[in-house]
Amino acid sequence: MSKENGSNDPSKDFTSVPLIKVQPNIPLPTDVYLRIADKYIKFKEVGDSIDDEKYNFFLSKHLKYIYIKISQVNDFMSWMKKEKERAIQEMVDVVGKEKRSLVIAREEIKEKVFETFADQELNSENLKVIQATVANFIEEVSKDKLAQAALAKLTVQNQSIADHSVNVANLAVYLGIVNGHGHQFVLENLYLGGLLHDYAKSKIPENILTNPSNALYSQAIQDHPAKGKEAVAKLPEIPEQVLTIVEQHHEQWNGQGFPKGLKGDDIYDLSQIVALANTFDNILTESKNRPAEMYKRAIKVIEFDKGKKFNPDIIKRSVEALKFSFKDKL
Repeated sequence: MSKENGSNDPSKDFTSVPLIKVQPNIPLPTDVYLRIADKYIKFKEVGDSIDDEKYNFFLSKHLKYIYIKISQVNDFMSWMKKEKERAIQEMVDVVGKEKRSLVIAREEIKEKVFETFADQELNSENLKVIQATVANFIEEVSKDKLAQAALAKLTVQNQSIADHSVNVANLAVYLGIVNGHGHQFVLENLYLGGLLHDYAKSKIPENILTNPSNALYSQAIQDHPAKGKEAVAKLPEIPEQVLTIVEQHHEQWNGQGFPKGLKGDDIYDLSQIVALANTFDNILTESKNRPAEMYKRAIKVIEFDKGKKFNPDIIKRSVEALKFSFKDKL
């Protein structure tokens, strides 16, 4: 948090809070304000929550901070700390306490992804921090078979692009490993490609993104892989393999994908893995209100693809691995 100062300015009564520090869909402990044209407008009242769609809207508007009254700082900070620990503990309960460091690393990566996506343009320094964190994360995972199995479970089902991006990256590395990719740099590229695959989607205006019946929506979705590659390519330190993943993550094995309608082996193999991870996570999120069948449904959709969207060889090994990871859910 940082205090806003000013002798004759109402900001002296408020302090900023990084939005990413606030868990979505959790009742807030205080009133929350937005700063618009140097005025503080009440956005949420105590007991309200910030939903996933609003998170994505704030990303598209490059809004990183919300505001609370300074008189309520202690209450808010105590709540924020408690909710972060609760979220971490919930995931630790799923993957095991010995994997707590991976859970914490996931949260750190998610926060950096949010900051990066919320910037008006990609920030080279932020990307360097993400790359360094990813390298350490992959190094830890590569040495530990149990950690690899836990990767698929390091997911949070909501519709915020930051969480979805990290979910896809974790799933992609797990599926990459079971499909024979073990080199540190390959897995780093796979993870980074997963994190950045929807960068351009985060820039689609809310009025378009939430209106799928509109022709503008279809065009924006069709364009986001190529636009994402174009934006990420402005950073010279990003490997070409990552750019290819970003551009191709909606291509399909049968040639019915986009943006180029590539077919079969013309699609980069790491792009195919991210595409499968992306589909799997999307199905889980769509089915989150039916937890008893969400994993079964997601695996079934992948399993019965029969070489339409995905390489049959990748499907076979990936389905076996997903069934193993989620055997307690099936």
